[in-house]
Amino acid sequence: MHAWARRIARDWPPEEVCVTDGWHLGYAGGVTFRANSAVLLDPAAARVETVERFYRERGAPPAVQVWRGMDDLDRNLAARGYAKGRAAMVMVRDIGDVGDSAALAQARVEVASRPDTRWRALWSAEGVDTRVAEGQHRIMDRVPVMGYAVETSGGARGCAAAADGWVGLYNMFTEPKIRGLGLAREIIGALLAWGRDRGAERAYLLVLEDNAAALRAYERAGFSEVDRYHYRVGEP
Repeated sequence: MHAWARRIARDWPPEEVCVTDGWHLGYAGGVTFRANSAVLLDPAAARVETVERFYRERGAPPAVQVWRGMDDLDRNLAARGYAKGRAAMVMVRDIGDVGDSAALAQARVEVASRPDTRWRALWSAEGVDTRVAEGQHRIMDRVPVMGYAVETSGGARGCAAAADGWVGLYNMFTEPKIRGLGLAREIIGALLAWGRDRGAERAYLLVLEDNAAALRAYERAGFSEVDRYHYRVGEP
């Protein structure tokens, strides 16, 4: 299994996993493609019909993660009419030079083991409906070690999963009316320190290629690209 796909599946885990016919198939009620997509394991054994049957039986469109180097898979899926979408990159940085926890405790960010009402309230500001928000919380509840960071006034938030020397940042969001004030940088700093306190040495995040503002913010925060992927999605 592709190394980054494996790490993402661990940190953003599906509810149901099936490994069969050369595929790793994940399903989480249709909430987020990350937890509702297939990853190629064995090109010689893989049959696209297996992917299609798995997802259509669950009322979801068949979706496949296509990583760098999977050109044959990408061409085969395109020929079957699978649309390309949600092209994203993986960005990483070391975290040994982040400020210590004592300094961050005096900043505008709190990190807790559970999301509070301020954290949850930002789903509405982000325009995410209740079903999708609750589906994401079910995914996050399956993560063994997760931290939830929120700016004290409730204007920005993010979360992170820590495991095996890595911390993965997810669900970063700042209310539009207060963007540009450095809140995302403070959320990132708090989550990196939180991860370091739990043994992490490196951090990663996923960002859509066409999200120019987020890319600039993450580059300023010390992240750089290491890989790219996209999805191929068929008809439900």
